[in-house]
Amino acid sequence: MHRVKSRLGPFAETAFTVYWTGGLVSNIGTWLQNVVGSVFVYDRTGSALAVGLLNFASFAPMLLFSVTGGAISDRFDRRLVAIVAQSISLVVSAGLAVLALTGNANEYHVAATAFLLQTSWTIAKPSVVAMLASLVERKQLTEAVGLNVLQFQIAQLAGPVLATVLLATSGYAWAFAINAASFAAPVLSMAYLYARGIGGRGSPSARRAAAAGSGLVAYVRSQPWIAWVLVGVISTSAVTEMIRTLSPAIVTRLGAPSSETGVLVAAQSAGMVLGILAAVPFGRRGMARTLAPVGLVLQLVGLLVVAGAPMLLAAGVGGALVGAGFSLCFPVLTGALQTEVPDAVRGRLLGLHQMAHLGNRPFAALAAGAIAAAAGPAAACLAGMMLAPIGLVAVRAAWRGLGHEPTPAPIVAAVEPVS
Repeated sequence: MHRVKSRLGPFAETAFTVYWTGGLVSNIGTWLQNVVGSVFVYDRTGSALAVGLLNFASFAPMLLFSVTGGAISDRFDRRLVAIVAQSISLVVSAGLAVLALTGNANEYHVAATAFLLQTSWTIAKPSVVAMLASLVERKQLTEAVGLNVLQFQIAQLAGPVLATVLLATSGYAWAFAINAASFAAPVLSMAYLYARGIGGRGSPSARRAAAAGSGLVAYVRSQPWIAWVLVGVISTSAVTEMIRTLSPAIVTRLGAPSSETGVLVAAQSAGMVLGILAAVPFGRRGMARTLAPVGLVLQLVGLLVVAGAPMLLAAGVGGALVGAGFSLCFPVLTGALQTEVPDAVRGRLLGLHQMAHLGNRPFAALAAGAIAAAAGPAAACLAGMMLAPIGLVAVRAAWRGLGHEPTPAPIVAAVEPVS
């Protein structure tokens, strides 16, 4: 029995399995909604800028409410925070599904729904991520976080593929309805944890620190490398959002129907999975520092390939390179924050990290859509290549500020799932 449990790892713990499964179902629905919503708006307007505005609405809450979500996570029962937030998401997404089923949905409804869903998730995410440590033994935590990352990437692959199937068969309304139903999974998983008394509030010291709200600004000012890490996070994250925003326009430019947008998004996700798997052996050989700049260069090459792609297959290869580059760069930068800062400020600092990671995306989406509307999606991809040099400068400055190699162990564990 012990041998079987060791092979199962974190999945030997029922609480983790329930938590992981609820997240998987919900994230599949989220990525289904992301792709179908983009195609819905593009088909109604024929404008890449309109898709950019949609994605602006989708990610603006990350910029606005990440710090609030971190404070709430440390002050209230994390399971109840997640249950309330996900229940609200279920009701909101069900409303969009009803509008679509009755033929009354428009691009404004889709954008408003995206904003509300992301607001709910932004507030819930710190609570959901923070409770992971209470679901498994300490020695299994790194593996558990890695499996959680893999769960998100599986969803990021499955959601766009499911979107492609549904767009070709049943249409928008049923896709929106399936997304609404998917929110029942995390609600039920959190209810299970609540019934078992697992994953509740943070420690009393963490709650006092969150209530006081002191110390973070002074610490960040004393550690300038943190700002450079956050600039690197912005640089690598913004590129992935540009590909997602431009996908409908890129696909139609290449002569494929807009319903195949999910193929390009899935290609980027596949690259992310491959990047995560490739990072592990390199990190264990002490090469963590080199992975971040390599990832940024891969993203630059990927954007160039997408910009000049003559067919969807080639664009998919470019998208995969962008995704792989993200998975080589982002985990190293995030791992530096997780391992190099004291616990007293870690939660709130990761709230700033969440803002850098996802809060930049509304602006990246808006910029990509505006450039594509004025000069075409290829021009937008070429403009995005400027982010790589900025990221390379930021990474070099961050490593100099740290003065030593970031701990390589959390290469996989450092990547946090995003909805």
